[in-house]
Amino acid sequence: MPTLVHRFVLAGGEREVFLARRKVVDKVRKWGVPLDDETADAIRLIASELITNAVVHGEGPVAVALYHRPGRLVIDVMDDNPAVPQTSCARTEDESGRGLALVELLALRCGWVPADRGKRVWAEIELPMAAPAIRAAVLRRLFALRHKHGGVAEPESLTLAVA
Repeated sequence: MPTLVHRFVLAGGEREVFLARRKVVDKVRKWGVPLDDETADAIRLIASELITNAVVHGEGPVAVALYHRPGRLVIDVMDDNPAVPQTSCARTEDESGRGLALVELLALRCGWVPADRGKRVWAEIELPMAAPAIRAAVLRRLFALRHKHGGVAEPESLTLAVA
């Protein structure tokens, strides 16, 4: 089964995080994944934390990539700051500092790798499986669009994020 890929770039403003978080969940649903509230909330939270960290602690534009295979989603966020992401020990009264710990708790796997001038921070999430008819309809539309626009299917695999 090919990996479905969606990419978008943010200018790096904090106001973009809300729309980006919604865009991630909307795209997963358009791929035909039957999301329950708990899974959608986990995707929103992970996307929000990764994107917010890139906006607040990173530099320059923020590139977001989604990689979907049946049962799995990788959210990959790249910024131009090469600094290592830091998990902090937030105190009870702290208003921030728990984001990466939450990502580690909710994701199957997560991590970071140096990339170009900055870094890629990623998280892999388990997804419910789409019904075969829905998955087939989504793939037919995807391949029809790629054929119509002369695109080539990308052979990205979920291991791209950890390689």
